[in-house]
Amino acid sequence: MMRKRLLWLNIGLVLLLLIFFPMVVNKGSKEGLQLWFTVVLPALFPFMVFSGVMMKIGATQTIGRWLYPVLHRLLGLSENGCYALAVGFLSGYPLGAKTAADLLRQKAVTAEEAQYILCFCNNASPMFLLEYIGVYCMGMKKPWLILMVVYGTAILNAVLFLRKNIRGSYQTSQNMVKCSYEKERPVGVMNALDQSIADSFVTVTKVGGYIILFSILAEFVEKIVPCHAFAKMIGLGVIEITTGGEYLKAYPMMADLKWIFACGFSAFGGFSSVAQTYSVLQSNELSIAGYLKAKGTHVILAVCMAAGFVLIRDFF
Repeated sequence: MMRKRLLWLNIGLVLLLLIFFPMVVNKGSKEGLQLWFTVVLPALFPFMVFSGVMMKIGATQTIGRWLYPVLHRLLGLSENGCYALAVGFLSGYPLGAKTAADLLRQKAVTAEEAQYILCFCNNASPMFLLEYIGVYCMGMKKPWLILMVVYGTAILNAVLFLRKNIRGSYQTSQNMVKCSYEKERPVGVMNALDQSIADSFVTVTKVGGYIILFSILAEFVEKIVPCHAFAKMIGLGVIEITTGGEYLKAYPMMADLKWIFACGFSAFGGFSSVAQTYSVLQSNELSIAGYLKAKGTHVILAVCMAAGFVLIRDFF
């Protein structure tokens, strides 16, 4: 009963927002649509199609086999898990999560390994971190530092905290991870391409919908919600990283503190990325709560590493 009342309360609040603040909704929608159409769609769609084709024609094991000798020893991944890591680290939200979910659906990885991959391979894309956060928002001459912090601490999080949770979940023998594979006949390249294009359009459209909705929420927080500017900066960074980065850029704060906050925001990715991730999981076996817990640890590690860089620089 209480849950139903809360649902109707939220529906009423959304309806009031649409009625009394149409300009805020309109601007948030436009900014979200522009972000999706000009940045996310051209960046994600080719990777989604490529990844889909690779999985449908059975090429993921070949790519994973090249990466396996190093990544298995460092992170305990199977050959298909190595492929998921490569796709996730190269493409950004939410393709790391989608690749893990697709491999699990095909039984190319175990549920435990898919959850493990989800918890550290789903991050902001390298180009977004370098160009938008590093150069545009922070004005850094060495933007690769923020990439090193976010991706370095993602791997550190896996090694220190996440890998121990999957020990024994799949057997290792002679440096090979034994997973349960579903024997499927690989489809032809053109059929795989046709199916992957259709699947990718569905996924990237859902991602766009979440980006627009969270852009409206971020616009509402920025323009309407009465609170201190510092709290607003934190709120925007937690809700949507693009809007949060823009607000952080203009916020009057020491550059070193901005750097630390930027690393924290980038490690988390915002609740917009969490919603995008949830939309592509496709399986009840993958836990969004476990993903959020891992992201919390990732944020702490990223903030500590960023602060450590500041202290080392000042010391020397």
